[in-house]
Amino acid sequence: MGTKTNQHTFKVFLFLAGLLAISNHSYGTELIELNRVVAKVNERVVTWGEIENAMTLLNFTDQEKKLRANQFVDGKVDRLLSIAAFGEKGMQIPTSYIEQEYNKRLIRDFNGDRKLFRDTLRSKGLSQLEYRKEIEEEIIYSHMLSTRRRLKEEISPEKVELYYEKNADKYKTEAMVQLGEIAFSQIAGEPETVLLQQAHQVIKEIKGGLSFKDAASKNGQSPFREKSGDWGVMVSEREIRSKEIKKEAFSLKEGEISKPFIVNILERKPDGTVGSSGKIAVYILQAIKVTKSGRKPLDEVRPLIEKTLASEIEAKSHRQWLSRLKRDAYVRVTLPK
Repeated sequence: MGTKTNQHTFKVFLFLAGLLAISNHSYGTELIELNRVVAKVNERVVTWGEIENAMTLLNFTDQEKKLRANQFVDGKVDRLLSIAAFGEKGMQIPTSYIEQEYNKRLIRDFNGDRKLFRDTLRSKGLSQLEYRKEIEEEIIYSHMLSTRRRLKEEISPEKVELYYEKNADKYKTEAMVQLGEIAFSQIAGEPETVLLQQAHQVIKEIKGGLSFKDAASKNGQSPFREKSGDWGVMVSEREIRSKEIKKEAFSLKEGEISKPFIVNILERKPDGTVGSSGKIAVYILQAIKVTKSGRKPLDEVRPLIEKTLASEIEAKSHRQWLSRLKRDAYVRVTLPK
């Protein structure tokens, strides 16, 4: 009996060994690749599997993975250096704080559904313990970044003014106008002489004391007629497609009313382009409000410049800090070919 049992056990062993050999033959290369060490920061190693998983979650193609792998490894190294520096300072994140963030994410991202949460972690190849570790590292990294930030007070008014002068083009303002219009369109193919006659009659009434708004609400076929002809917004030259309207609009002074002029009506073609419709209209414009081109005042853009300078200083300071950490730590990076 014992001999038969031993023979059976031996056969099962051989069968499993065969399966294992087949498995290793099929998946061995992949397992080696995934477990390959691509970076080492002091005693902490980073595997290709970690980096590839991060890129896979972003749906990168194989080609994109090859192009971006170095950036992902650099980011991971920077994070590990920051975490190492945190530990060297003897600081710790309270367990209660990590647990609080853990529960917050469970509610925020998974509506408190623990099964969905566990299934999601499993699909990413993470255990709950590993997920907690990720949270802890994120908290530490954010803390170390915040300690590198420069205060607003460190940015002097002189630096702001110098940046303002050197980057004048960034703060240019375009000439803009808010228009009112009266438009006479060809309803039944009227010749331009008839449209011009109607327009000149309106001009005569305006000169006689009728306000432009009243004239615009009573005459023509403008789509803005119900709004007394008012476009309602300020526009720049590049925002007006009609060359005739553009030319007339930016030749007017604020409050000035144009003479009647002919406009070639534009239309959108089946291919999406915009071109002449072959029809005309006669327009009368009023420049309700006009602003000239120039540059935004320094006081208006000062907060924006201070924020820009702060970001530049922070980025430079962070790079220098990481360089010092790399100099003092053992860092080795070896990406797969």
